[in-house]
Amino acid sequence: MKKNIPFMLSIIVFIAFVFSSSIVSAETALDKGIKEFNEENYEEAVKYFENARKADPKSTMAAFYLGLTYKILEDPASAIPHLRDAVTMEPKIKEALVELIDVLIQTDKFEEAKKWIEVAEKEQIYPARVQFLKGTNLMKENKNNEAIVAFEKAKELDKTLAQAADFQIANAYMRLGNLKESRKRFQALITIDPKSDLAGYARDYENAITEKLDAERPFRLTVGLGYKYDSNVNARPTTGTIFDNPNFSSFVSGQEDYFINATLRAVYIAPFSFKKPYNLAVQYYLYLDRYMRRDDYNLAQHSLSIAPGYSFSRVALSLPFIFGYINLQREKGDDFLNKLDWWEDTKYQKSAGVNPTMRYMVNDKNILELSYGFMINKYYTTTDNTAPRDPNEDRDGRSNSGSIGWMYLFKDGNGLLALRYTYSVNETDGRNWTYNENRFNLSFIYPLTKNFKFQFTSDAAFAKYRYDNTTFNIKRRNDTFINSVSLTYSLTKNMDIIGQYTYTRDNCNISTYDYKRSVAGINIEYRL
Repeated sequence: MKKNIPFMLSIIVFIAFVFSSSIVSAETALDKGIKEFNEENYEEAVKYFENARKADPKSTMAAFYLGLTYKILEDPASAIPHLRDAVTMEPKIKEALVELIDVLIQTDKFEEAKKWIEVAEKEQIYPARVQFLKGTNLMKENKNNEAIVAFEKAKELDKTLAQAADFQIANAYMRLGNLKESRKRFQALITIDPKSDLAGYARDYENAITEKLDAERPFRLTVGLGYKYDSNVNARPTTGTIFDNPNFSSFVSGQEDYFINATLRAVYIAPFSFKKPYNLAVQYYLYLDRYMRRDDYNLAQHSLSIAPGYSFSRVALSLPFIFGYINLQREKGDDFLNKLDWWEDTKYQKSAGVNPTMRYMVNDKNILELSYGFMINKYYTTTDNTAPRDPNEDRDGRSNSGSIGWMYLFKDGNGLLALRYTYSVNETDGRNWTYNENRFNLSFIYPLTKNFKFQFTSDAAFAKYRYDNTTFNIKRRNDTFINSVSLTYSLTKNMDIIGQYTYTRDNCNISTYDYKRSVAGINIEYRL
């Protein structure tokens, strides 16, 4: 028995040596990992921390550092199990709890994050930061009102979190649609520390919100005033003689004139239109022409549209109801604006109709549009002293039309190329104005600079009349081409100056209706 004592002592010494060596080795791996961590050599630190965890799986310190390093390396999923060990095994590391909550939120594990937030609140672990994380978690769940409460509490507990909390509060208000309060918070952030990164982000958000608030204004008003030259006010024929139709004999001279043009557009967009799939827009438009000499062509054109709609996914549907009213002076020297009964005496046309439209967004640059139109038109007799109207010239009636269009957006949505084809059937009470028409339209807008853009539109309409004209005994045919070029310069955010030239060529097989016309002018528009 005594002979075995030296041997057993040797075994004990060997086991103690091996055990102590493993402890030293584990401590060494952890120490080396911490050293690399402090020197920001995180990839090297991970290797040491992994070895430390293998050597001692119950080491909460190794678990904490390994989880924290994975988080810094932007691998939150790998960090979770180690941080979870650091807060569940003994001794628990309280610093690991807030890091665990953070990575759970980053990986959208909201329910588990909520559980650990409750633990942290109960044990009063880093209350300010936990409230901040609670607000972040609530925002991820789209519980923005509750998130605002949490961020406000984080600010009260720790003033150093105020700027970051205000940034998140501003975001929460933006999500809630309270853009004015959101902008107010962002503006406050910029004032506190204009040079900080958060202030830079806040400035970008503030600009975006300002644009959004402007875009989501329910009321918009645009007024315009222009001075123009018209080469052929009365559409005097290019060939033949206007006396082909005796009713037009008074129009034989004075076809050139200058005129003042005024416009007004008032738009109301129901506030729910910016937040809900259904929408409603109401628009009133007024167009006025006041000629210098040919005041018998003074014109007041009114239109009102009421357009309910619904949008879903890539499709937008609208159902505009359209009403129109036109006043035309028709007699020289009798200004309709100076007479008490001008509205009744100068009434020229009334119209009403509907224009259901579908727009399909193929992608972020291409839009397809389909529409159908139905209009009822009522025209009034010329003047009291004219001869009775020929019933064949009665233009009262209705029209049906269908169109297909394509729009291509470029230059960040500031440029546009659009094509449209429309087929319409115009049925009138008088035989001379019933026709079918094919119309093609091209629109092109190109921004030359930030404040300067070029626009070109071209319209070609081919109308074939159904019956022989009772005055000329032939079927009328009109091929009408209208080309327009304009340049728009934005003087300010709300004011544009527009130069425009429009050329019209109406080729008609009846000389009375065959004419050329040029209109050139300059306009100023102001948006309120």
